[in-house]
Amino acid sequence: MVIKARCPASCGELLQGWILGGEKLISYPINWYSEVTLSDKVGLNNSGHTKAWLAFQTTCEYFGVAKRDLPQVSLQVKSTIPVAKGMASSTADIAATIGATAKWLNKSISEAEIAKLCLQLEPTDSTIFESLTLFDHLRGDIIQSSNWMPKLGVVVLEPLTILETATYRQENHQAQLLKNEGQLAKGMDYFQQAVTQKSIHLLGKAASVSAACNQTILPKPFWREIVEVTENLDLVGLNVSHSGTVVGILYELEKTDPLEILFELERRYVTTFYSRYYFREFVSGGVQIIS
Repeated sequence: MVIKARCPASCGELLQGWILGGEKLISYPINWYSEVTLSDKVGLNNSGHTKAWLAFQTTCEYFGVAKRDLPQVSLQVKSTIPVAKGMASSTADIAATIGATAKWLNKSISEAEIAKLCLQLEPTDSTIFESLTLFDHLRGDIIQSSNWMPKLGVVVLEPLTILETATYRQENHQAQLLKNEGQLAKGMDYFQQAVTQKSIHLLGKAASVSAACNQTILPKPFWREIVEVTENLDLVGLNVSHSGTVVGILYELEKTDPLEILFELERRYVTTFYSRYYFREFVSGGVQIIS
């Protein structure tokens, strides 16, 4: 038997910070996936991917399988999502493993259950939900599901610099998060309006507000130049990984040529720091069983 499942990456978050009395975020999934394969061919290479194996064991235990009775399987993770950049690579690996394991056990599992299981291993991105979702990534609570996934392109800007989420969380950012609370509330208002009106431009405003707030916590190099390109080309907006190093420039797929964005970034030497860049699109999130 072979089971394959996948979960998308993210290019940071649309919003993240102190919202409604605690830390919360809204990630957005992109067309870049971690694919997990479970197989009864136990001779296959199973090395590495400790978190995926932990996710497998945690899911089995959740469904009442004792450790001594764990299925004998091989587990393989196929992913090119950059690691330690704020692109939800770990969440994608873990969530896809949980989905594949549930399928292997012939059990149904909800997004909320996947969230809780992910949280047993580490803080989790909201790419595990089908639509844009306000999520308490530390407690696993779904605050608001938007039932909306806009059609947008994103230029992903990736520097060589890495930052593990665990390293970011070793520092206490609460004082600055609280200082940003009022401004971020404006961003949240834009988001609510965006969902109601299905407005990508209000969504871009929301993301840009949150990204600007994050400059006081984890500043991104070439910020002024990136903002200038976004405004000069009349793009949808920009977002950042609030606990990582990537930046996303949001644009309308039918209106904007991403090569034009890249040209303007190169003209301002932005790509001397963000030396890797990718053209991606928003997609529906969540774990998908693909075979």
